[in-house]
Amino acid sequence: MSQKAFITGATGFIGRVVTELAIKEGYAVRGLSRHDEGDALLKSLGATPVRGDLNGTDLLTEESKNADVVFHLAFDHDFSKPYEQLVNLDKTAVSALAKGLEGSGKPLIVTHGTAGVVPDPNGGETDETTPQADHPFGNREVAERYALTFAETGVRVASIRLPQYVYGRGNTTGFAAQLIKLAIKSGESVYVGDGEYCFSDVYVDDAAQLYLLAAKNAKAGDIFNGTGHTTTTYKALASAISDAVEVPARSITKDEAFERWGPFLSMFIGITNRASNRKAIDRLGWKPVGPGLLWEVVSGSYVAVAEKFKADAVAASDA
Repeated sequence: MSQKAFITGATGFIGRVVTELAIKEGYAVRGLSRHDEGDALLKSLGATPVRGDLNGTDLLTEESKNADVVFHLAFDHDFSKPYEQLVNLDKTAVSALAKGLEGSGKPLIVTHGTAGVVPDPNGGETDETTPQADHPFGNREVAERYALTFAETGVRVASIRLPQYVYGRGNTTGFAAQLIKLAIKSGESVYVGDGEYCFSDVYVDDAAQLYLLAAKNAKAGDIFNGTGHTTTTYKALASAISDAVEVPARSITKDEAFERWGPFLSMFIGITNRASNRKAIDRLGWKPVGPGLLWEVVSGSYVAVAEKFKADAVAASDA
């Protein structure tokens, strides 16, 4: 008999790939969906849509109670709301999901980020034990710590920390795609300062595979960095985008970045993050093999993304 999986965020960029791979591995998947388009997407993947959202705590508890594994990828990204409100909603949803799994020893795999930790002062990689940094918008680490407390109630809860850039499959909504769109709109591809600081990234299929491995082999309380690469600089990314969309690349100051992008994006693009994936590789047997982000931008799936954004810009100017 197939194992049953319940997935929040199943219609999102990463969640739909988790759904697809879980079904290929034989799971019977039920995915949270907020609208008709989400229902149609999940059905096309072979999953069963469950209409609701993170506020529906009774629904979340009922679905998790009937599942063998729960993947929690949903998060409210409406940053017009106070960040604390978004984190509190995440904590409420995790409470509801954990309630359905209490005492079962079944896995609850939650989602957080690598970018919240203090960067290594010497430019090296950090790991899952590195202290958290203070960010002006708050930190999801509060929600992660809260989620991991449910290990004490008999839930095999583990956390996957995703990097700033999860990319691939021609995604048009992630941060890499947004930088391409901004370059087309402004006529230049920019980076802050000398741009010689690194971020972490991962190909979406590799990230999805990590969730499935964690469901099988992670222990209660485990945390894993889900990073594929940690050596790409913002200058290199800006140069790749410059080549892809045929606009010049140049440096801007932090103040210029703030004026151009506002507080959140300018802060986000200023984060140095090199999060080691060694624990996930050694403990779970994870093997990230997807193409690099720079290749994806110049030669891979983002070529079509750039062309779409160019066409959209032309249509908007003609309107």
